[in-house]
Amino acid sequence: MLVSFVFIWCLFELIETRCPKNLRYRSVDGSCNNLRHPTWGQAGTAQRRLVDINGRPMVSYEDGKSLPRGFPNRLPDPRLVSNVVSDPALGPYNQFDKIRTGQHMAFGQLLAHDFIETDIPSGIDCCDRSDPNFGNPDVCFPFDICYGDERFPPGCKNFIRAKPATEDPYLPFLMKTDPGNLLPTQNGGKCLKISKRDRCPLAGDRRNNEAPNLGLNHLLFVREHNRLSTKLHELNPCWSNETVFQETRRIIIAQVQHITYNHFLPLVVDHDTMRRYKLYSKTNGFDNVYDDSVDASILNSFGIAPWRYGHSQIMAEQSELQSDYRTVFEHKVEDNLQSPHLWQRSYGKHVTSLTRWLATKPALKIDNFLVEGIRDKLFFITSPPGSDLYSLNIQRGRDQGVPAYNEWRKFCGLRKFRSFDDFEKFGSNLAAVYESVDDVDLFIGGLLEEGENGSVGPTFSCIIGIQFERFKVGDRYWYESSDLDFAFTKDQLNSIKSASSLSKIYCTNFGLNDIQDDIFKIPCSKNSLSYCRDLPDLDLYLWEDKTCAWTTHPSGSGNDPIDC
Repeated sequence: MLVSFVFIWCLFELIETRCPKNLRYRSVDGSCNNLRHPTWGQAGTAQRRLVDINGRPMVSYEDGKSLPRGFPNRLPDPRLVSNVVSDPALGPYNQFDKIRTGQHMAFGQLLAHDFIETDIPSGIDCCDRSDPNFGNPDVCFPFDICYGDERFPPGCKNFIRAKPATEDPYLPFLMKTDPGNLLPTQNGGKCLKISKRDRCPLAGDRRNNEAPNLGLNHLLFVREHNRLSTKLHELNPCWSNETVFQETRRIIIAQVQHITYNHFLPLVVDHDTMRRYKLYSKTNGFDNVYDDSVDASILNSFGIAPWRYGHSQIMAEQSELQSDYRTVFEHKVEDNLQSPHLWQRSYGKHVTSLTRWLATKPALKIDNFLVEGIRDKLFFITSPPGSDLYSLNIQRGRDQGVPAYNEWRKFCGLRKFRSFDDFEKFGSNLAAVYESVDDVDLFIGGLLEEGENGSVGPTFSCIIGIQFERFKVGDRYWYESSDLDFAFTKDQLNSIKSASSLSKIYCTNFGLNDIQDDIFKIPCSKNSLSYCRDLPDLDLYLWEDKTCAWTTHPSGSGNDPIDC
């Protein structure tokens, strides 16, 4: 026992020496954010489980160890569930949101990919008896497509179980651009090439080509980084390239944190959740919320179900709008998945027309419906006949041992459903496939709830609120901190709070002439279009280093203008 204690203490001391307390900049992979627990929140580490009031982890494997919930066939096939909850008779079907724009959906996907990556092994066919992994429950969890399905042929549908953690080798491409101010490319990249001129761009996320809106948002922040870094270099010619890069990155992170918590998140969860978990930022000044006992790591349950609410927001078409905001072209979502063609073609000349669409046109309502392009035709071009995102979400939750919907209602202090009648109009459909109300999957039950003003319902709000509270309170570098080692000045912080809007960032980097004040809300009388030049911008003069002087630096000093 004493030997173990000494070993653990020495290991902790070793890690401590690698994490100086006065580091000004957060690490790229999130390590050393927490000095007591340097791997908390680090990329490539395992996701965490919430714990109930009795101290038991919220996990539900069929054998209590690792077999998927419902394995092998205790629960209904996920495609069958997908079909019954997508019944148009339960409509209205695929309604447009009355508040949220397509950019609200797109920004949520950007955050999802920043937070979470589930590593799925490739080259395995769990439906092929000749595959070495066939029948291995540690690797394979296929499901059946029933006879009579209107889209897919009956039989086995491949499903490979997830690895516990992922490494990301794409970070070096974070802020680079190619000619045309587009994301960089390299030979051998993987994406769907619709035109011979298409190239597969790279970004800080290997999945940036998954949808055009995702690639556009990566491009947005690359351009914003390079815009700010150029101005900071002009203001502070004595700064090294590394200092310019890190200070710019620091500002961008603060902008994203402010926008996420004060503009984006209040349209995801209700006002009570925002207040209960203290998610709003202060209007002005510092707020020292950091608690080193809080683990800011990703919660398994968060990424598997609640944060996938955005799949219901995805529109059936991706459009291009002229400067008068009239539609020019519409492109089916299923035809452009895994392809950068829409925004990359003609050296990026169509970027602005696509961003007008995202900025002003409504997303779909958050509900139980997914459009045909992702429910029946997901990746059908590259992997015919395609997949059903609904089914994959259900099966992934079971694969990861996420407890059923009713268990999460209990966890969140909500009344457990006693019968299918509690699901009201959805009850008879669910009863036709599930044996018990206690079997209903979290992703299904959560989507069937209705929230305030079109937000997610109470169960998803609960889990999302807990996760974002942990992101905030568990972040030593939270942008409102007054820690002298890395804090902004009060004037800098107030400028970030008053001038950080995604609308301004869009305008500045995508060549728009006008935009509404809040890009996450559709234009209306209270959110009307304004000239971009009239929107407030960061006062970068607040970052001017008074100790800098215009001097001639020795050759090779690393202080020449940088081209990220």
